[in-house]
Parts: sequence; C-alpha cells; structure tokens
Amino acid sequence: MLVTGASSGIGRAIAIAAAQKGAKVIIAYHTNKKGAEETLEQVRLFSEGHIIEVDVCNEESVANLFSTITAQHGSLDVLANNAGDAQPGDIFNSDVWKYQLDNILMSAVRATQGFLKQESSAALRKILMIGSYYGTQYGGNNGYMAYSAAKAALHNFASTLAKADGTVLVNTIAPGYTWTPAWEGTSEDDKKALEQETVIKRFIEPEEIAAMAIALLENDAITGQVITVDGGLSLNE
Repeated sequence: MLVTGASSGIGRAIAIAAAQKGAKVIIAYHTNKKGAEETLEQVRLFSEGHIIEVDVCNEESVANLFSTITAQHGSLDVLANNAGDAQPGDIFNSDVWKYQLDNILMSAVRATQGFLKQESSAALRKILMIGSYYGTQYGGNNGYMAYSAAKAALHNFASTLAKADGTVLVNTIAPGYTWTPAWEGTSEDDKKALEQETVIKRFIEPEEIAAMAIALLENDAITGQVITVDGGLSLNE
C-alpha cells in the first residue's frame, strides 16, 4: 500500500492503521523526512514499512517513485492519495488557482496514473482519495475558493474513475475539521468557534478518518462514493 503525504496528520494515521491490519506500507513524503521517519517507526511496530521521497507536483518524480516501488517491492494493491495542502485565496488569485489545481487534483491524477500502469495480478485493487468537506456541494469556503474547487474536482475524478474498471474500486473521504499540523497556530478562540459549527462540538481526530479509510478499503462492494466525515458540520448548512 502506498500512502502519499504520510509524514503527518491524516496520511500518517492511515499508514499506521493499515499497518495494524497487516499491510505492507510505503510512506511517501516530500519535504518532511523527519515526520516520515516517525511514521515509519510507528508502522514498523505492526508491519513492514518503507519511506520514499516524492514531489507529487512533478511528473518525473512520480514516475521515479513508481519505478522504485516496482523494482524494490513489486506492484501495489492499494493507493491512498492524501498529499496536498490548503492555500487561502479568492477568485482573482490566479497563482493560488494554478497551485491548488496542481497540488490537489493533478497530484492525485499523476499518482493514480502510475498506480494503474503497474502490472498487477490482484483480482481487486483499490484507490482512496482524501477530499474535503470544502469540496462537497455546499461546503465550499469563499476564503479557500481554489482549494474548495480542486477538492470538488478530486471528488468527481474519483467517482468518474470508478466507472472505468470494476476491478479497481475508487472512493473518497471528505473530512471536516480534522486536527492536523495544518491547524497548529490556531488561537483557542478560533478553534472553539470552529468546533461550535459542528454537531459534535470538537475537531475530528486523524485516527477517526483513518478508521473510515480502513472500513472502505476492507469493503469490496463500495466504489464511486464520497463519504463525508465531518462531525455534523454539513448539518448546520
């Protein structure tokens, strides 16, 4: 199993949860090698793990990633596209639009292409996308317009891809406010205000998203779905 963006947050939680189920996990990271090594340490408590550096915004880097995986580990049965970060910006910030579409959508497209090009004898392969509540129909955030649109495109990409091949199951998780390093530095007042927008009145833990990831990956009858895990945030719209 390959998990992109696995050096922290949701990616780390998915990698560890998969290892707890006995999966061999490849931890892909870009700049946070220390974080990837910490994830690897946790993964190896339960299963075999390896770390590989990749820039998912660079086509050559992604191609090299899959060449390395094929040479050293063989073909993959599972891909978790988690890499990507959120940048604020409105409709007029073209640089942010270009960055987010590349960082969120095209990064997943590149990784998925590499995954599907691998020869595999597996009867069933699975792809998991980590989307966002901001990418759901009414969840878009005006302050993160490009990010919201890119995540919505990711959701649609996954659901459309699921129609292409019944031997490759493709699903998406759309998390709500999840406490990851991206939220570090948030003031206590702002955190409490965000929590009040949810029904559960708290941030989601990365491990709770990982639990849903494992449930989807263990199920052979679900494909093309966007599963929202937002603590009831969408109920207040």
